[in-house]
Amino acid sequence: MLAEWHMPPDHIVSNWTDELLNLMIEKLVERKQREIDSIKGVKCESDSVSPEMLASVSHGTIKVVKHGD
Repeated sequence: MLAEWHMPPDHIVSNWTDELLNLMIEKLVERKQREIDSIKGVKCESDSVSPEMLASVSHGTIKVVKHGD
């Protein structure tokens, strides 16, 4: 776990609340599950993004071109 956060144990013990530690562990478990699902080929709703959404979040760095119209 500590390697995941790139922090020494004394920093976590001294600076993190129990609530923060629990939240970080919960998010780590969720991320690891997404990694496992990805390896197994399981798709979730957040796996796809519409071309319009991609273009809007790219702030113009990605150009979306439709082919075959």
